Amino acid sequence: MVFADRDEAAGTALAAELGPAVRFLAGDVTRKEFAQRCVAAARAEFGRIDILLNNAGVTHSSSFLDLDEADFDRVLGVNLKSYFLFGQAAARAMVEQGGGGAIINMSSVNAILAIPDQVPYVISKGAVNQLTRVMAIGLAAHDIRVNAIGPGTIATELARKAVMGSPQARTCSPARR
Repeated sequence: MVFADRDEAAGTALAAELGPAVRFLAGDVTRKEFAQRCVAAARAEFGRIDILLNNAGVTHSSSFLDLDEADFDRVLGVNLKSYFLFGQAAARAMVEQGGGGAIINMSSVNAILAIPDQVPYVISKGAVNQLTRVMAIGLAAHDIRVNAIGPGTIATELARKAVMGSPQARTCSPARR
């Protein structure tokens, strides 16, 4: 397994904890060159790439009227653009290998359920669902399955800071839409 993150210290520690069959690469998931480098590293280390899990995610709390363009761009870059870049790089490798494989995109219940102070996050997750559909149709001829998983809130550090720390998010439910 090869995984990527921008936090070199945490990634290196996790790779050591997971064992010798795990490789870590530090870098910016919003850069095409980094996506290509990760896929190339996986192929070099393991001979091929069969599965990609796109799971990068950040958030930014702000009202719609106060949201800065830079924060919008940052969240969409990590949560959507990286899925496109890594998906394209992995799919190209899968096709070069003769086809077949699976791409899994982590979405969220927030692709459907909006939280008022999580503007770019909910937009990105809705877009991930549509990207997944487009990828699935476009890659089906190569026997590459593409699916999205859209869980509710998972008790991660991101959720503790962004969702559970937000009174608006804690009280938002489908019944209150």
